[in-house]
Amino acid sequence: MEIKVIDPIKDGKKIWLGDKEGYIRKVFRAIDKDLVNSQYFVSGITYFEPGESSSMHNHPQSEEIDFVIQGEGIVYSGNEQAKFKKFDYMFIPKGVMHRHVNTGSETLILFWAYTPPGELPKD
Repeated sequence: MEIKVIDPIKDGKKIWLGDKEGYIRKVFRAIDKDLVNSQYFVSGITYFEPGESSSMHNHPQSEEIDFVIQGEGIVYSGNEQAKFKKFDYMFIPKGVMHRHVNTGSETLILFWAYTPPGELPKD
């Protein structure tokens, strides 16, 4: 069968990003060239515990879409910020610096996808 059903936790590539307290997040990449031979997408989910944040980063050649599965937070870009909550989408144009912060009391779970494929941030 050409269609693939992927459990991101069991089947995905586990990538723990960040090494400073407050900037550690759990990434489970489910779609990429290595995992499913995707030519156009990289996708997965990220878990942020309360108070955790991503580093400020960008995807220089990729547009990104995020969907909030659970939780709430703030996305920062330069001097701008926007609140988000469960079931919100975020669109991040290619090359735009951004950072997600979990401002809630429960685990923030974000679905993310970007295209064309590029590298995840290093921290």
